[in-house]
Amino acid sequence: FEILDLLITLTQQMVDGALLQLERIGKIDISEADSMELIDRKTASLFAACTRLGAISAGVTEEQQSILGEFGWNLGMAFQLVDDILDFTSREAVLGKPVGNDLREGKVTLPLIYALEDASPADRARIQTVLTDGNYERVHFEEILAILDRHQGIERARARAQEFTAKARAILAGFPDCPARTALFAATDLVADRDR
Repeated sequence: FEILDLLITLTQQMVDGALLQLERIGKIDISEADSMELIDRKTASLFAACTRLGAISAGVTEEQQSILGEFGWNLGMAFQLVDDILDFTSREAVLGKPVGNDLREGKVTLPLIYALEDASPADRARIQTVLTDGNYERVHFEEILAILDRHQGIERARARAQEFTAKARAILAGFPDCPARTALFAATDLVADRDR
């Protein structure tokens, strides 16, 4: 029942995360803590459960399962933050979906949260316009990118993602060198350096 319990808990966390995200659609005053809570419930909990499932299947100790779950959680946090960054910095041809889509859908992610901390009332109004309109017709995507650049939203979010990646790598460093550890280290590189 261990695996079933884990999957039930994961499902509940992800449903809670989806409901939380729906409550926050279109709201500009989202805090970093709000963003982290959402990432925890939607993405990080999934990564943590997946790494725990792998650990359970491998027959490792409960302590190792917990540690690997913590690794997965940190990797999931980093993964989602990089995804939020790519929504602003990538290209549609690379990403496979339109860039700037999160804001268009009413989602204020960490790069914008950081930019909004220091944004002028005019910049806040531009962001609110996109949230309200659901498009970039009155405020162009390039204007949003300029706001992010002015207030270092991307750089600060990238630094936060790197913190989570570093924590994941530090957790792995506590395990003996083996092919599985090497593969997990490679996963941290894929998350940190991905462009899609």
